[in-house]
Amino acid sequence: MAHAFKLLILAAFLFISLLGSNGERCGTSSIQVQTINTGVAAAGGDTVFEVEVKNLCSCSVRNVRLDGGGFATSMYVDPALFRADDGAYLVNGGEPVAAMAEVTFRYAWDHFFQMTPRSLEVDGQC
Repeated sequence: MAHAFKLLILAAFLFISLLGSNGERCGTSSIQVQTINTGVAAAGGDTVFEVEVKNLCSCSVRNVRLDGGGFATSMYVDPALFRADDGAYLVNGGEPVAAMAEVTFRYAWDHFFQMTPRSLEVDGQC
């Protein structure tokens, strides 16, 4: 009986671990945002930064939105990759980002902007 109880506790622990702290399997903590100074100067002298938004979740996610910290750019950013949307910034046009996949874009400004995940949706059943 004690062995069955231990197995039940272990199974419950593993289940909770998979769900995460907010009851969801994929949350904003599953999105990694890294900004890299490329060392390149854009026209006008602004520094070019490369942003990598990576889905660390084992599920595909969509409608990934970031807080942009006052984002601005002096160079073109493909709106299919990153655009202002409803008070945040939509990544990949809201389309799915596969598990462990990344979306990368570049912008230019005199300083980098701290970008943090705001929201996402799990794409389908996972």
